[in-house]
Amino acid sequence: MFNWFKKKEKVNKKPVIICIHGFGKRRTDEFIPLYENLKNDYEVIMPELYNQQFVDDRIWHNWVSRAEEKIIEAKNNHREIILIGFSMGGVIASYLASKFEIKKLILLAPAFEYISVQTASSAINHVVKKKPETISKYIPLPKEFTDTFINVVDNCKKGIEKISCPVLFIADMDDEVIPYSVSLKYYKKVPHERKRCVILAEGQHRLLDDEKTGNVAIQIIRDFIEDRIII
Repeated sequence: MFNWFKKKEKVNKKPVIICIHGFGKRRTDEFIPLYENLKNDYEVIMPELYNQQFVDDRIWHNWVSRAEEKIIEAKNNHREIILIGFSMGGVIASYLASKFEIKKLILLAPAFEYISVQTASSAINHVVKKKPETISKYIPLPKEFTDTFINVVDNCKKGIEKISCPVLFIADMDDEVIPYSVSLKYYKKVPHERKRCVILAEGQHRLLDDEKTGNVAIQIIRDFIEDRIII
């Protein structure tokens, strides 16, 4: 009877959700709207990949390893994992999903292509125009971090071609940092047959914060997590 109880407990355990942030000074604060929606129903883990105050933290693999450590911890606790990555974090999440057994992968405006160094740098200074007061409290990113961002993308983007779990892409049509066409292009590279790409109208890069699309994006994410989207 004791063995039966242990087995049932394991089956009923919900997956842990690991959110990997993008290349911006807000880091995990990018996920606050999503976290508030999910926190009562799921364990949500949001590793911070770097600290703006440590200018010498410029090795790309160290940024990736800080997310990977959380996956290893969850694996050691026999937890199923749902990975969510925003922008640069989407590229990292796809790379890690190619290395580990992941239940589901969600990519939000993934930055598989930055077009140029100038576009990459714009991710540092990008400000939500209607909420400038929310940005002033954050420490700016060192300019040296731009090269690290480029190295992350260049070293991790091939992972999307080895994904073996269901994948959801969400992008905004008016994304001013990463064109939505990037999501469409890399969606086609996913070999797993269970995949879906959703393009939202009018929203911008920080799609979880955007007042036009934030609530819709969060609902789509929850529906995907809870198997209400058929793919």
